[in-house]
Amino acid sequence: MGSQLWKVVLLLGTSFQPIKTAVRTPEVTAPSDLPGFADVIPNVTVALGRDAEIPCVVDNLGSYRTAWIKVETKAILTIYRHVITRNYRYSLKESDGRNFVLHITDVQESDRGGYMCQINTVPMLSQVGYLDVLIPPDIIVDKSTSDLVTREGSNVTLECKAKGYPEPNITWRREDGEPIPMSQEGGHKVIKLRHEGEHLIITRVTRLHMGAYLCIASNGVPPSVSRRILLHVHFPPVLWVPSQLVGAQPWQEVTLDCHAEAYPQSFNYWKREDGKMIMSNDKYKVRLKQKSYKVHMRLTIRNIQKEDFGSYSCLTRNSLGMTEGLIKLYDFPKHQSLGSEKSSEGFQNSNSIPGPQVGTSGSVTTGFQRLLLLFFVIRTMANDLWTIT
Repeated sequence: MGSQLWKVVLLLGTSFQPIKTAVRTPEVTAPSDLPGFADVIPNVTVALGRDAEIPCVVDNLGSYRTAWIKVETKAILTIYRHVITRNYRYSLKESDGRNFVLHITDVQESDRGGYMCQINTVPMLSQVGYLDVLIPPDIIVDKSTSDLVTREGSNVTLECKAKGYPEPNITWRREDGEPIPMSQEGGHKVIKLRHEGEHLIITRVTRLHMGAYLCIASNGVPPSVSRRILLHVHFPPVLWVPSQLVGAQPWQEVTLDCHAEAYPQSFNYWKREDGKMIMSNDKYKVRLKQKSYKVHMRLTIRNIQKEDFGSYSCLTRNSLGMTEGLIKLYDFPKHQSLGSEKSSEGFQNSNSIPGPQVGTSGSVTTGFQRLLLLFFVIRTMANDLWTIT
């Protein structure tokens, strides 16, 4: 410190005045032959890592000298045209003995604060400008939720914390763009596309909540950052059948459909009433269409013979349970159509009510379908009654 002070004394010569503490001194109106500030030192705002320039413009400097001082640390940065600090990121731009611009490269958070420009008059003249350093958001990983596994019906809290300056705002949304079903006080259900705040609380979580959630932190300083959190919801299998009663004719082809939901991923298969599992071959074609926790099971039976009529079961199981759906394939009268032609390739029929249905072509009216179904039921009951008698 002693060697630095002697350097300052030599640079300033007989006009040297001791550097004051980091307190703003009111500007004194000087005579026309004395130096003075031509303009107010502005406050400067830059983003972290950028360059900053703080100007100090002096009129009538003459034999007097200027100096830049960091207010908070009282460190002398420059005197006249000389850089005193050993921090290589600080430099001085001086072109005509009037403009003294303090230049800071690769601005860091520690550079934030006040910068005083002094003129060593008696009394001393000074002005202070403030450098504000903006810091883009950054998510604090060890304080934020990772991928989460929970059971259906439980309560879930997703947490996301971020740092930055100004303090970042946190926004939640689903990666697939779907709304988030949530509950408010009083048990009222609300649907939100976005949720603000560090915590996303979901009560009585269901399979509809399963998926990827994005926690987005932003504070107006680019770039915004996000964290992807996967929510896995475990539940036992459920299954429904669009058509539990399907009619077909010999020598034709028919398709049976089942829809299942399960997570963890389920094992899905078909079997006949004799308990044998059905595999794809020349007779059968087994297809699965899976999307997330939903599975569409299709069984196509080719070249139907008399022995093919009967019951078929679609089964789905995972580590939490097993369920089974039953479809009855019966001999349909001639000149009528195949089985479940209307069944969807996807999950559009997920809200349909399972029950006996007869797949028919567009030329057969709904009333005639019901008449045929009634005929079949009566015939079946009569056969059973005859057998009992």
